[in-house]
Amino acid sequence: MTPIHNRRIDHPSAWTSAAIGGREGLTRRFGQQQLDAFDRLLEQLRDVAPTDITRADFTSPEVDALMRAVRYEIMEGKGAIILSGVDFSRYSFDDFQKIYWGLGTHLGHAVPQSYRRDRIGIVQKEEDNPTGRGYLMDIELRSHTDFHELLSLSSVRKAESGGLSGIVSSLALHNAVYERAPELLEPLYEGFFHESANGEVSAAKVPIFGCVDGKVSCYYHLPFLHKAAKILNVDLPEDLQRAIALLNELAMDPDIRADFMLEPGEMLFWHNFMALHSREAFHDTPANKRMLLRLWLNVPDGRPLPVEFHERAQYMDRAHEAGEAAINYVKEPA
Repeated sequence: MTPIHNRRIDHPSAWTSAAIGGREGLTRRFGQQQLDAFDRLLEQLRDVAPTDITRADFTSPEVDALMRAVRYEIMEGKGAIILSGVDFSRYSFDDFQKIYWGLGTHLGHAVPQSYRRDRIGIVQKEEDNPTGRGYLMDIELRSHTDFHELLSLSSVRKAESGGLSGIVSSLALHNAVYERAPELLEPLYEGFFHESANGEVSAAKVPIFGCVDGKVSCYYHLPFLHKAAKILNVDLPEDLQRAIALLNELAMDPDIRADFMLEPGEMLFWHNFMALHSREAFHDTPANKRMLLRLWLNVPDGRPLPVEFHERAQYMDRAHEAGEAAINYVKEPA
């Protein structure tokens, strides 16, 4: 267990939606010079598959400067950014993937997201979903983290209805817990065991909050935690249950969280351990079937994090590289 940060976090990454003006406070729009640079790069990469593009391939003064600013905003600023201004109708699906992947190469190394070894994930409702992955369903996904340091979503098509995305600063949630019930920080820093492979549990407890080198980070993925409790045949500690209930309540506060529709062509990048993400339920029709692209990125020289956070990402990577499901999400707790 790391030291508990027993004071407010005064940093741009501890933003609230009310303070930054919601979606607008997270949005950066591409300039014409950057859009022109995309077109030049696509011409050079005409015969290259999206996931074969390297950082050295997708470079220009305009793109390099843009992505330095994006990285700074994610790592040192608010921890999340919406990139807007691409006219999706101008591009083929393949070319749009090249732009999206190419920008991602400036931030980190993309890893497989499932047993399919998909480094560009396709987020849409699918009937073929044997492990019950939420990104292949149309249900609500409540505020949570995933596993790797940087995450991204980019919109291709909207649903007939629903499907709003949500981002909430986990550091703003830490501030709110500190102000309302500071005694609940301790169980959140202690955490609980998580499910690992073959029906076993992690060797050590995985914290929900951790503080390394003075920086607070958050790992909040309840299915692993609940499944570990089931394997151990125990209930979660009462104080941890109360802390989780408070976090869930705070994460729904519209003054803290930002909800928005990602429009086709828009890209959302965020630091997984500084912001929780969510999605409301949606309804597809044959004419309007929701689809997004997704990246999971490991970051060189990233944020100082509790070792358990890195271990969970490495666990997922080993399973997915081997073409295995790291966890079966079917009938996960609400």
